[in-house]
Amino acid sequence: MELLFAYQYQQALRRERVYRDPLDLVHISDQELIRKYLFPRHEIINLAQELEPLLQRNTSRSHAIPVITQILATLRFFASGSFQNVLGDSSGLSQPSVSNVITSVTNILSQKSLNEIKMPAGVISLQQSMRDFHALAGFPSVIGAIDCFHMPIKAPVDDEAIFVNRKKYHSINIQVVCDANRRILNFNVSYPGSTRDAFIWRNCALRARFQRGEFGDGLLLGDSGYPLEPFLMIPFANPALPAEQEYNRSHTRTRAIIEQTFGVLKSRFKCLHKSGRNLQYEPLKFARIIAACLLLHNRCILMNLPNPDDYEERRDNMEPEEEQGHDEGEKGLGRQVRQTLVQNYF
Repeated sequence: MELLFAYQYQQALRRERVYRDPLDLVHISDQELIRKYLFPRHEIINLAQELEPLLQRNTSRSHAIPVITQILATLRFFASGSFQNVLGDSSGLSQPSVSNVITSVTNILSQKSLNEIKMPAGVISLQQSMRDFHALAGFPSVIGAIDCFHMPIKAPVDDEAIFVNRKKYHSINIQVVCDANRRILNFNVSYPGSTRDAFIWRNCALRARFQRGEFGDGLLLGDSGYPLEPFLMIPFANPALPAEQEYNRSHTRTRAIIEQTFGVLKSRFKCLHKSGRNLQYEPLKFARIIAACLLLHNRCILMNLPNPDDYEERRDNMEPEEEQGHDEGEKGLGRQVRQTLVQNYF
């Protein structure tokens, strides 16, 4: 069925007078497809079928470009980070066509990410998340690891100064929560690089959901750039007791999953990796590209696709920010919860 679907696309391309597609989905191996386009043949076809109604409606001016070609061109961009003129040379599309295609597909995927990327819900899902995290290093009640990473961008025309981060380059600061299997559970791509991690957390909708008790006694693990709260555990700054030291060791080993997630993400999606040049997009468009990549990352995880060949645990921008203004958390409920964990489990 998959080969028939791909063959029908190829037949349609041969009849097309306006555009001839040099991409041949039928005769490329799954290994090569994963390397160049992130997914094996059947998943690319499924994605084309899923997005076809939306792309046909949203790209009436580009009706001569088949949906499968739009998908392949966008996936190639995500996987390689190549500039659009290079993609145009390899796909036979003009630079404006490549730009329009990437914009259309990215917008659809980023919108889908808002509905598909979700925190665990219900007792069964929460308990499974806790078991998965506990298996990593024995830390109890964890349902997510949280951290931020900076994506370099070109200097924007508007409000340029607020995008300069503490390392003095322009970026977007992206907050991500992942599970023990490196699947993205929640994200926020709304803040410029000068925004501190703790500020993003304090003002995000996810924190309000924890405050309302939506996740029961589930915990997040963060580094010392975050405040200590009843539902957000950070390390001891100066562990004095053996139990506190063991808590810190377990915390570090468990929270490492978010660093590994960032490493896989940047290795798989080269458009998110700083390789000496920044993508030439305004912050809003880049934020949508990031959201689309997070969605596709989850689909790779669900399909159990192998890590990229060049994967390594990257620690770019992973060092915690200086802890500021967290004394109220240390003296409140967050401290009580942490001490209870130390006494009962470490």
